[in-house]
Amino acid sequence: MFSARQPSAGGTDALARLTWQDFEHLLAEHYRAQGYRVEHHAPVTSLKALSAGVDLRLTRGTESVILQCKHWDALEVEVAEVNELLSVMLNEAATKGILVTRGRFSSEAINIQRRQPRLQLMDGEVLRVLLKLPDHLDTALPGSAAAAPASRKGAKAARRRGASSHGSRLLPALLVLGIGVLLGLFAWKVMSRRDAVADTLPPAAASAPEPARAPIPDLPPAPPPSNDTSGFVSTRTSSSVPPPPTRELLERQRVLEQSERERASQRKNEDGLKVLEKNTRELGSHD
Repeated sequence: MFSARQPSAGGTDALARLTWQDFEHLLAEHYRAQGYRVEHHAPVTSLKALSAGVDLRLTRGTESVILQCKHWDALEVEVAEVNELLSVMLNEAATKGILVTRGRFSSEAINIQRRQPRLQLMDGEVLRVLLKLPDHLDTALPGSAAAAPASRKGAKAARRRGASSHGSRLLPALLVLGIGVLLGLFAWKVMSRRDAVADTLPPAAASAPEPARAPIPDLPPAPPPSNDTSGFVSTRTSSSVPPPPTRELLERQRVLEQSERERASQRKNEDGLKVLEKNTRELGSHD
């Protein structure tokens, strides 16, 4: 029979602190990694049934293995439990049987194993190596029920870190985009104001049409020669007819008119520049 003990909840031994559900889970995962298909042959439904162990059936090809977990309250497994497993192997036509406990096996049980090569006994020392359990357990084991809340908290923390890093990368991009939009609006506003100012300015002097030159009047015909044989011209006749304008006078008049036009054009340009300067100062004060 078993020698029973209740594991201490405050103990630091990794195997002793495992619940039977976690222990079964770790065993099943270990044999799945070895290529076995794991079935719950006799699932446990109450704490009373835990003393009989948790049975698993392992199959791989033509190999069929019966595994009994004498884990929950067994300190030492005696010969009777080993013989019980041999009977189950015979009834189930299993090719191999494994008896597991977190405690140890009696010397008589070990002697039976030596005579039965299809029988394998696994005590606590073998389980710690097989399941890669530490000697002292300070945190929950990966894959166990106690580790599930910790893993969920770790996943939440990782998601929060990912969200914060994503936000830190997104903030500079949004800032650059906002600055670009503001610069575009400012440039559009300045160009619109420049167009409005250009519409209010007078036309440039270069685009103004040049006034037509006044035609130069033809010289009057020369007076007919006098029939007076005295060789003197009547004073009254010469004073009543004004002398015709010479080419020099006409050229001087044209130069004066051209100067007047240039001065008028220069005044218009100066007035336009003053208006432009005034509008530019107003635009700068508004911005």
